[in-house]
Amino acid sequence: MQINTKLKDISTLLASRLVRNIIFWVYAIYQVLRQKSIGYSYSSGIYYLLIFITISWLATFSYINNLILLPKYLFKNKKNSYAICIICLTIFFASIHAVFLKTILLYYPQIKIFQISYITSPLSSKWSALEILKDILQFTIIYSFWALIFTMAGYMSHYNKQEKIIKEAEKKQIETELNFLKSQINPHFLFNNLNNIYALAVKNSEKTPEIILKLASLLRYLLYESNVKVISFEKEKEIMQAYIDLELLRLNSVENLNFSIFADKAYNLPPLLWLPILENIFKHGMRFISNQYYVDYRFTICDNIISIYSKNYFKELNSNNKAIGGIGLTNLNKRLELLYPDNYTANKNIKDNYYIVEVKIQL
Repeated sequence: MQINTKLKDISTLLASRLVRNIIFWVYAIYQVLRQKSIGYSYSSGIYYLLIFITISWLATFSYINNLILLPKYLFKNKKNSYAICIICLTIFFASIHAVFLKTILLYYPQIKIFQISYITSPLSSKWSALEILKDILQFTIIYSFWALIFTMAGYMSHYNKQEKIIKEAEKKQIETELNFLKSQINPHFLFNNLNNIYALAVKNSEKTPEIILKLASLLRYLLYESNVKVISFEKEKEIMQAYIDLELLRLNSVENLNFSIFADKAYNLPPLLWLPILENIFKHGMRFISNQYYVDYRFTICDNIISIYSKNYFKELNSNNKAIGGIGLTNLNKRLELLYPDNYTANKNIKDNYYIVEVKIQL
């Protein structure tokens, strides 16, 4: 475990921005130093000093751009201000670089530019204003390309960092909303079943103790076991069946009531996706004592597709000719949108006094 942790720390360090920058500048220095094979005309100390100065100057230009100008202007969408600053910075650093190298060649004429500078360009030995301007122009063009490369690298790094922050924020928001939605499910479920217990208690029904025990078992699951991202299908099936049994305890007859729960293999799935649909069946489909009870409920998972289907006899419509759904089915749609955006369908409709819900989810 400790070895794995250390390897992970080393991997994180090697992937860090600091290490990447160190590697880059070491590589730049190496590319200049390897020109030593051509032979130095003066002492090595002079070359090493000049290499240090030119690389430091180039690095200073790069980090003023990436650490000051980019965050202050470009990342804040101040493009015009950034353009003015980077043009002025480029001209200034290119001018100093070009004049510095011309001065070195004046005192050390045998030095070759590519042996002391990572950025090179032919320089005139003349010191007229026109020749100096030509040399500065050449280095300004090279510095412009260099600035473009570092700006693109800095922008991509910033973009990736922002994307990571956005994804983390979205993930946190999803987790927060899911927890909120689940917290609404629990009291909703409890409220419905307390009504059932009250009705049985009023009648002094012998089923009251049994229904209280089953309710306690379900609440234990809701409180202590369902606070996970995914749970096994077998566990969900067990709780689903217990819920159905709990609701059926208050009915005298279970004819025309079909409940089917099946999966073609072992799956892990988000907990309690089925609860709003079953609540809807028992709350609205069996609101009144009737000989016309009818329920066809199927929860199946085949080929990585969850299918939830329910059809129940329904008697009441509201003024807008829509089924009385409530918070349960609304929450289900919100959960599905958060968990499986673009990978689910959820439809509900009323046909011939039957309320039908169909949900399909691609795992």
